[in-house]
Amino acid sequence: MANFTATQGRYLAFIHAYTALHGYPPAEADIAAAMCVSPPSVNQMVKTLEKKSLILRHPGQPRSLEVLVPEEEIPAWNNRKPVPTSRPRRKSPIRQASRPSAMPANLYVLSVVLAGGPVGEKHANKVVQRVIEIRGDQTLEQLHQAIFEAYDRWDEHLYEFQFGKRPFDPNGPNYGIDDRPKKKNQGDARTTKLDDLDLKPERAFGYWFDFGDDWYHQLQVDRIEQAIPTVTYPRVIKRVGHSPPQYSEE
Repeated sequence: MANFTATQGRYLAFIHAYTALHGYPPAEADIAAAMCVSPPSVNQMVKTLEKKSLILRHPGQPRSLEVLVPEEEIPAWNNRKPVPTSRPRRKSPIRQASRPSAMPANLYVLSVVLAGGPVGEKHANKVVQRVIEIRGDQTLEQLHQAIFEAYDRWDEHLYEFQFGKRPFDPNGPNYGIDDRPKKKNQGDARTTKLDDLDLKPERAFGYWFDFGDDWYHQLQVDRIEQAIPTVTYPRVIKRVGHSPPQYSEE
């Protein structure tokens, strides 16, 4: 029989009940909210449960907590009987890959800084930045549209995302639309998803808009979280500075 304290049992009960209800395990933030404790407290408890072989987690994989205690020994959550689940217990990360499709999408939090363009004297030498959230299953075309709207533009032009060794590297992989002049390492922004790009936190890349006026933006992955199913993405969560007019005569 598993050996755990009453407090540890409540954590086990919540993880089990949450997994049975949603089809995937809770994040540590979910546990903190349910237990009314701080995230560091949850993290410490998770380490304790793992050390006692009461749970299993797979490093580098989000929402990978798995209760190892037999179901009949798990306490009831909030005085409710645990919800039975017919899903077999995962024995390895390979089994985890077959987790239900309800798994939340990755959420990329991107900082978008205006790096160059035909700004007038009024906007010269001023920081203009937008922070955008976009899901991993959304495309670079959707990211382009989010930046276009975030910078209050109204006249569409060609654009290109550049993923070379440095931002604005013309020789690295680049993504735009099909009617551009063909280039080496060119991909289609309309079909390329954020998850396809193997992005990591602090990864920087370039966005070039309007091949005549040449508006340059440097993007950086601030962090990668998990999308909230009820929120519509992409969305702007922070604005710094006023958008310069798209054309200098405006």
